[in-house]
Amino acid sequence: MPSSPPNIPVEVWRHIFVQIVRIPGLLLTDRTDPFSPIREADLLCERDLRTQAAMLLVCKGWHGVISELIHEHVHLTSVWQVDVIASRFERSRLHDGRRPLGTHTRRIDVSIHNPTSKAMINLARILRCTPNLEIFTNSNSYTTLSVGSHYISPPFRTPSDVIQALLSTSASTLHRLEWTCNECPSWDDLMLLLHSLHGLRSLTLANIHGSYPERIKKEHLMLPNLRTLILGDSPSFSHASLGNVPLNALLTMLSDSSDQLPSLQRLEGFSPFSPAFLSTHGYKIRMIRTVAYTPLLPDIIAECPNLETFITIFPHQFLERLTHSSLKRIGIFPISEDVVGVPAQIFSAYIMKPLEDLMCQIEQSDLPNLTHVRLRNVGTLGGVIDYPVFIRKWRDRWNSRGVRFDGRDGHPF
Repeated sequence: MPSSPPNIPVEVWRHIFVQIVRIPGLLLTDRTDPFSPIREADLLCERDLRTQAAMLLVCKGWHGVISELIHEHVHLTSVWQVDVIASRFERSRLHDGRRPLGTHTRRIDVSIHNPTSKAMINLARILRCTPNLEIFTNSNSYTTLSVGSHYISPPFRTPSDVIQALLSTSASTLHRLEWTCNECPSWDDLMLLLHSLHGLRSLTLANIHGSYPERIKKEHLMLPNLRTLILGDSPSFSHASLGNVPLNALLTMLSDSSDQLPSLQRLEGFSPFSPAFLSTHGYKIRMIRTVAYTPLLPDIIAECPNLETFITIFPHQFLERLTHSSLKRIGIFPISEDVVGVPAQIFSAYIMKPLEDLMCQIEQSDLPNLTHVRLRNVGTLGGVIDYPVFIRKWRDRWNSRGVRFDGRDGHPF
């Protein structure tokens, strides 16, 4: 039994370790396809920290390679962790020559509950050490306790120091930018980012902090490489998103001319979308994900003649009869993927009956190129599998039309 690893060149070890450490899909600079078996929310849960820790202890050569690969993705979930990583990156920049640890970082996810001001200062320190950053996602959340309840506070502003750190260090490399909870950039900071990040391909904004400055209305935004635009509290797109004045204002800003978003293909958010936005950019859009309880939905879809994928958030369903010549895939996704348990009578009345109506509406629509219906049976739709008569009925109906009918993992029912 050898007492040390085989004497293999470090380049070969690196190739092997990439297969072990790097999570498939995690470094994609665009959102994963909702129909893909790779689910965005699951990617952050797949890190095998125990194996990585053991590999770091094998030998010095392994330690160096594994350290670089581990720090390709930094997931920050606590104030303590932000402080530790900031100090580690700064020490590495002082002592590790041309390739300090931060230069290997391609993605940073920060998800801290009620982060302190010091934590945000430390986040800026980290960002100043990551010149090759491609993906930055901010899921920080702020909550406030009130008497007898627990509610989400109004939007909190991402400190300008964090924005400036992004701009000064990785403006040329950032391709994907996300704010998914109730911390968000101010209007001024957002405009700085959008004017500076010429390679931006994917933008997610749950909100924009502050009032809409009058001077910004005159700015002509150009986002030449943006393919994906997600606005609102994804993935549920609740009623709160419908009246979101800042997000509607942003859509209006982007509705002046078609050349503002020449690469746009995927649009997700509340409904109805700005009519001016859809009339300007609708012909480019290949995928829409939205709530669907508005009677304007047929008009919205009509503005997207090249649409291929439509995902409705259930139970906000109101499809009526749709007519579309290029639509290939329809997804029915739950408003929440959290595990829920309700009495059978309630589930039958408030989930299965509306779901049956929705399936009938899709079946009666004029969709000559439809090839795929995905019913994502998790969360509020998780109990669907306990209704075999429903499953068999719709499996047979869709199969008779040559339409694939499958569930959450892409496996046919």
